[in-house]
Amino acid sequence: MLVRFCDAVTRLVEILLSIGFFLLIVTVAYQVIGRALLSLPAIWTLDLAQLLFTWLIFVGAAVALRRHAHYSVDILPERWTVITRPLAALGIVAAAVVIYVLVIPGWQLASLRSTAVIPSLGLSMFWLFLALPVSGALMALYTIEHAVIFATGGVPPETEAETE
Repeated sequence: MLVRFCDAVTRLVEILLSIGFFLLIVTVAYQVIGRALLSLPAIWTLDLAQLLFTWLIFVGAAVALRRHAHYSVDILPERWTVITRPLAALGIVAAAVVIYVLVIPGWQLASLRSTAVIPSLGLSMFWLFLALPVSGALMALYTIEHAVIFATGGVPPETEAETE
């Protein structure tokens, strides 16, 4: 049930990331074409690109966590479960620490910066920094999924195809 819920959330997030990436490409292309060919500098494009890029990086990192797509180095064979299982548990604990930093101080930072405005867009800086707690919440969901799968001795859905 949890895996299916995470699958649905991930599909939705990937659609939003695709839209955001498309908008980033259009924004940067407009900036380059406007400045180089039309001599029309648009300051707002830089700020919008930064906003989109921030969201893409942080939310994309959450999806990468679910897919086990972050870099890792396999030093020990997987069959050495006496060592690899405690290390995997340590990885879940380390993820929880990162999630805490993204969610709690991230929310505080977003709230603190909510009074500042991105002048060229007329948006509160809150929307820029909100990417931190949102990505942390997604990472929390995916880490809970990983922890449940780990505790039950299962194989994460993203790695099943690799082990077959």
